[in-house]
Amino acid sequence: MSEIKFPCYDLCSSGGFQMNRQGHVGTILMVFGALLLVGVALFSFQGFKNNIKSLDSDFRGLSIEMGDLENIVFRYMETFILESIKQSKDSNNFEETFKIKLKELTKQEMEKNYFKNTEDKNLNPIKDNVFAKIVSGNFIVEKSGDKGDYVLSVKDLTFSMNTGSDGKSVNSIDYKFSITSKFNKTDIDYLSLG
Repeated sequence: MSEIKFPCYDLCSSGGFQMNRQGHVGTILMVFGALLLVGVALFSFQGFKNNIKSLDSDFRGLSIEMGDLENIVFRYMETFILESIKQSKDSNNFEETFKIKLKELTKQEMEKNYFKNTEDKNLNPIKDNVFAKIVSGNFIVEKSGDKGDYVLSVKDLTFSMNTGSDGKSVNSIDYKFSITSKFNKTDIDYLSLG
């Protein structure tokens, strides 16, 4: 019977097997390459970690500003609706009179100096979006049920805010919502922004 020779082993004179050492250069290069990749990954993780803290504070600030805007819009809408109800309750056509009064009150508020000449980024979205939609008549008032209730809907409103300055947005948030209110000739049943 003949002896089987394996291509990757040489038979030593002592009768044992010895490994062919021609592949060790590639193995050593792979080890150093892996160490280099691990070092680059750790370095990028460290840089990314610091960037996350800054992003987190930016988004936290934006969400607080969005909450403030939401509260401002809620208070204005509550005031406009209550005042429009008050001025329309004795009218023969409550629904149409309410629409006219709501537009008039919103336009008056929009033309006040602090809205007209404002550079305050907190008031511009309200003026340019919410007030502008109401003044242009982009809202619906319809009768709801037999109890004399009405529903006001202002849809497709958007606030866009960013953390950048001079129009260069670093991080931005777009908040899309609608205003819905159910009311009667005396009071508001509910008002929601959502």
